[in-house]
Amino acid sequence: MQIIGNPRFLKSPRITWARWRLGHPAPGPIRVHPVGGFTFEDGAELTQRLTAAFGDLAGLSCLDLGAGPGETVIARQILDIPWARLASVEAFHPYLNKLRQRQAAARRHEVLDCRIEHVFGRFRAGEFDLALLIDVLEHFSRRDAVDLLLRLERFVNRGVVIFAPVGIVEQDELDANALQRHRSHWLAEDWSRLGYQVEVYEAFHGQLSPPATAAWAIKSWRR
Repeated sequence: MQIIGNPRFLKSPRITWARWRLGHPAPGPIRVHPVGGFTFEDGAELTQRLTAAFGDLAGLSCLDLGAGPGETVIARQILDIPWARLASVEAFHPYLNKLRQRQAAARRHEVLDCRIEHVFGRFRAGEFDLALLIDVLEHFSRRDAVDLLLRLERFVNRGVVIFAPVGIVEQDELDANALQRHRSHWLAEDWSRLGYQVEVYEAFHGQLSPPATAAWAIKSWRR
């Protein structure tokens, strides 16, 4: 198993505590795609990845947490999926204004002016099947991010999907948006220890210097 990032995070007390709260799940597999072993399109592909994990997406409801302006390759795929219901959650108003102008293939699409932490008061537990955290976890402190994952596992019916940088990737605010600051760093092992299946794409973010590795982490279940 290849570990990418700073190994001091492997013994994170917060991850150990979360494993206890989850009943000590079996570690999920980690697959590493080395530099040169994939294309950008492979690494950014979402729809087939979700279909393999959860089946027909047209029958599912989805919480897209921290949806942003809907401009990235992954964000456009989320909007193009014919969900039964899609709730796009975003707290930064300039992004919200752009998101509201975008077309979505979902039968029902809601755009919420809401911080991610507040969705638990806006919806009922079990109202959504999936929660997507696309480039989101790194914007929370480690403690708050792990707490969020634990709450989501009790809140949604079918699973949680994470896409995030791996290792230490520093970032200050962007677009005059303080929420864009990176407040935590993650390893593939962190998500694996919580029972997620992890796919790592080395140096995926080639626009950064040095290029930053990224990973998908998916955990599915049925209730």
